[in-house]
Amino acid sequence: MALTVVIGPPCAGKSTWCREHAGPEDVVIDYDLLANALSAPREGDSKHEHAKGVKAVTKAARQAAIDKAITLRDIDVYLIHSTPSTQLLAKYRSYGARIVTVDPGMDVVMERAKRLRPYWMQPVIKKWYAERGAKTIGAPAKPLTRTQRGLGTAHDHQRTRLLVAHVDGTLCWWCNEPMYRDDARNFDQAGLEADHSIARSQGGTVADRLLHRRCNRSRQGGNRDHLRPALEGASAPLTTRQWL
Repeated sequence: MALTVVIGPPCAGKSTWCREHAGPEDVVIDYDLLANALSAPREGDSKHEHAKGVKAVTKAARQAAIDKAITLRDIDVYLIHSTPSTQLLAKYRSYGARIVTVDPGMDVVMERAKRLRPYWMQPVIKKWYAERGAKTIGAPAKPLTRTQRGLGTAHDHQRTRLLVAHVDGTLCWWCNEPMYRDDARNFDQAGLEADHSIARSQGGTVADRLLHRRCNRSRQGGNRDHLRPALEGASAPLTTRQWL
């Protein structure tokens, strides 16, 4: 699973960019689409103005969609977020997200807003440019190197040690599917990766287990471990009496 966060001013064409780049089975999380789906249809109303209650429910639904989408293994996720805070952008990057800025230029955006959006959208656009400045369309943020992310030579050596000790067929903690040294035998056709049972974002320093590559990257910062596929349909642990 790859996460792409699409940012940019209102009327920049973020939804269009996602439609052009997402595959037929990929997930696109778009606040406006969710809000419109949750609103009662009203003839002639703007699709970009929503009642307070709709906004609250949409925000919760959007977060729930993000929480679930990043646990899926076989799709890419496109998240539209017009003006994320610096802290939230850093959080997205810690998950390995690619940040794409869609910006055709202030003149183009303002002209679209005057034709297609409520009047109050124009000050929002001006504020976006004042705070962030113009950026080129589709420009990804430069990712941190592996060493900068704490995944340098020492981490590679630890992965080698884990692979030597690995027993083929051991179940993956994230998905509960068997893991193999041979890439071709893994469900994602990729090599196993070293994972920190205590996530690095929570202070973990040394990788102590292996996961499938796709599972390791779906886990991201570790704050959604309770959503891992291995828990779906899992029963409560057996008591000592039941074991006996």
